[in-house]
Amino acid sequence: MKKRIISLPLVLTVIFIIISPIGKIWAASNTNEIDIATSPHKVLFDVDNLKPGDWATRDLHVQNLGKQDFKYTTSIHFESGSKLFFKALKLKVSDKKGELYSGKLADFNKLDYRKLAKADEETLTFRVDVPTEVGNEYQGLTCKFTIKLYVEGTLGGILPADKSLLSNTGSNVLNAMAGGIILIIGGSSFYLFKRKRAVDIK
Repeated sequence: MKKRIISLPLVLTVIFIIISPIGKIWAASNTNEIDIATSPHKVLFDVDNLKPGDWATRDLHVQNLGKQDFKYTTSIHFESGSKLFFKALKLKVSDKKGELYSGKLADFNKLDYRKLAKADEETLTFRVDVPTEVGNEYQGLTCKFTIKLYVEGTLGGILPADKSLLSNTGSNVLNAMAGGIILIIGGSSFYLFKRKRAVDIK
């Protein structure tokens, strides 16, 4: 009796959740108001059954609703799960003019600062790829990471996610959160599993 092992395709479930509080960051006076909004501001996408070689893309719309120009950038932070899996995923970021980043998700430090004039807006496209070379060693692995946007304004530089530089006249929502953080793509959980069947051949 011979046995043949049939490997079913690896299946990946991608869940991106975007939480975007719409509020105001104030400097010394009302005339220095910074107000950034993103859309969508709840669920960005939820894609099931991605396989090695598949990818998913979604758009993020960024608007400057404030009274002054500002610059912003993005960064990625590993939260939990398998760093092996996290390092295997690939990311592409682009705007209407072309590609801004292409490489491994883990190597994405930040975009070059992007200037957004008052009353202006733009769209960023995020694409996550599952490499074709993903193999047995990734069976059952998960990872979670966040993508954050930071604003550079008139308060003397970057407004980091872990430090509040807002005055008491700022938005209650943003005062309750960390100063300067505009976007969190949170709960980005990746589930990977592999199943095998043994078929008896007589």
